[in-house]
Amino acid sequence: MARRPLIAVDTRAQANPRQQGAGVQSYGTIVHPNEGPSSLRASPERYRRDSWLDRVPEEAAGEEEADEGADEEEDEWDLAGYGYYSGSYQRKVAIYGLVPLTCIVTFLLLANLVRWVWPSRYPAPPTLPRSFPSPLPEIVLSAAFFSLTHVLRVPLYNFATILFPPIWDTIAFNTAYVLLSQLLRLAALALLRVRHEMTYPLPTWRDHAFTTVWWLGLGWAVAEAATSVAQGYQQLALYRGVMVPVERVQEILAASRAQYPSRSTSGGGSAHGSREYMPLSPRSEPTPPANATGGDQRKTRRNAKGPISLEEAVRMAVEEDVEQLIHLQEREELEEVYGVPVIHIPVFVPCLQRVDAFLFALGYTLVLSWAYLRSPLAFPAGYDPPGPYSSRALAIAFPVVVLAHLFLSLLHSPPVLPRIGVHTTAYVGLLVGLGGFFTGLGLWGALS
Repeated sequence: MARRPLIAVDTRAQANPRQQGAGVQSYGTIVHPNEGPSSLRASPERYRRDSWLDRVPEEAAGEEEADEGADEEEDEWDLAGYGYYSGSYQRKVAIYGLVPLTCIVTFLLLANLVRWVWPSRYPAPPTLPRSFPSPLPEIVLSAAFFSLTHVLRVPLYNFATILFPPIWDTIAFNTAYVLLSQLLRLAALALLRVRHEMTYPLPTWRDHAFTTVWWLGLGWAVAEAATSVAQGYQQLALYRGVMVPVERVQEILAASRAQYPSRSTSGGGSAHGSREYMPLSPRSEPTPPANATGGDQRKTRRNAKGPISLEEAVRMAVEEDVEQLIHLQEREELEEVYGVPVIHIPVFVPCLQRVDAFLFALGYTLVLSWAYLRSPLAFPAGYDPPGPYSSRALAIAFPVVVLAHLFLSLLHSPPVLPRIGVHTTAYVGLLVGLGGFFTGLGLWGALS
């Protein structure tokens, strides 16, 4: 897709009449000799309308509606050719507020569910200080372990890319990350001495250990939700300066085509010439209407200070152009990961993903803890526990949880996610999360 240049390019060269119609290629643009910059990637509806194939009678009935839809799609393609997106940035941010609201409602529902439906029959053991009562230790510990795994993602990925070729590095990274996450879940059970403070010999929802494990999984989900919501707002911020209100799309397209033409002949000492008109970012004339979201506030503040020197103008131009290039690269990387621009993903999808994360973290924490508390590994070393304790349940549950988590992680990896779409991954995550949640409740006897 053609992108408008951010730095002025002035090319003046002698050309004969045969070369006058040659295509012009400049920094950031590839222009056809007879068409604007948006023609590099034309709308499919435009090709369909301009084709020589006859239309069937069914199409003729809705010709007006089809033309309107085709015009809107054509405008979207043209607008994207200049590097802009239709819509209101403030409205996108306001709608995205449903995601943290969903996280809060889900947390409150699950936090009270364990008290309403499965209250503990025995009080909590008085091993914690009054200034740090339950569930604060469970939430803080699980959130700390999630933060550790999140910080180690980049080193693990860099290490995997060094040791493995493409595709395999993604599998190796996700496998290492999933194993680390599950091992830290088990470590949290050992640090909180859940096995030593159990009243019943085997895991059951009547024991206070069930509440402890519940809050461990909930704390992990809260930390993951906070991180995901913060990342979502950071991704939306990349589109702050490139979103155009829908009612001003035609105005912006006309202004962009007039102010940034692909070719223009100029007089002077040259009979033929071409120039890409792209002024530097800080300029004395008003900001062009292409920045239709309210303009760059930093430019407004700088212009309000009065005239500036040429060196200061050049320095600000370089800083702002570099910042725009960085944001452009980050947006393109996100679009490669998701397959679509982030602003085009319906808010229902991230809301559903947050619910999936809560169910998955809670359910598979219950599964792992049930298997761990039935294992001799939960007891001190050298102690031979009496009763039906065996590591067989842990040997089965741990690989199953790892494989389920690895499956979801690979679905969200760049080679797979753009092909199947974020909607499919959200629905699959919901099914896997619900399966793990009810499996964990069933193992603890909470469904009987």
